[in-house]
Amino acid sequence: MVEADVYRFYNDYVKTSYSEIEAKGNALPVELLFEINSAFDHLKRFHLGEEDELLSCEKAYSHLKRGLLDVFKLKLKYFNNDCSKLLGKKADLRIIDSGTFLPRLLEDKKRIVVKATEARLHEGKKELEAAFDAWYEVSRLINQFEEEYLDSAKVDWACKQSFFRFSANFLLGVLTGIVSSVIVALFLH
Repeated sequence: MVEADVYRFYNDYVKTSYSEIEAKGNALPVELLFEINSAFDHLKRFHLGEEDELLSCEKAYSHLKRGLLDVFKLKLKYFNNDCSKLLGKKADLRIIDSGTFLPRLLEDKKRIVVKATEARLHEGKKELEAAFDAWYEVSRLINQFEEEYLDSAKVDWACKQSFFRFSANFLLGVLTGIVSSVIVALFLH
């Protein structure tokens, strides 16, 4: 491995992946910054004659791979946070798309979790090629999920409908209680 390979990996994989994460929070993840700093520190050592090119590039590449894995895990974390917010809304998601929205959402969420678990297992077994393949699939599935389910118009509509249904049921309950009380009062007198 030579220096150009490290820069190619950074440009083609690391930079494109962290740009996605950066766009969400308008900041670079600290975890990735540490790995990028360490990677380029190794490249600096080569240029200052402190390490040979092969060793510097292998270590730099290793740091960039760890950084990329961190990016994928952060994307999964943000996905889980978004799901929790969506499922925690005061909206009856069962009324969206004639009742198909929530079951599809839960099934697609489960698919992402299963694929992420597979990616983590590959990492644990030091099968980095398979881990990266699985993580890229997780990333693609998350992108699809966000397009499909994080549509604020549908969820906003469900929130409004849920509010109106709750309000109507509450008022009906109050009126029923008042009418029942009046009837009981008249019956006892």
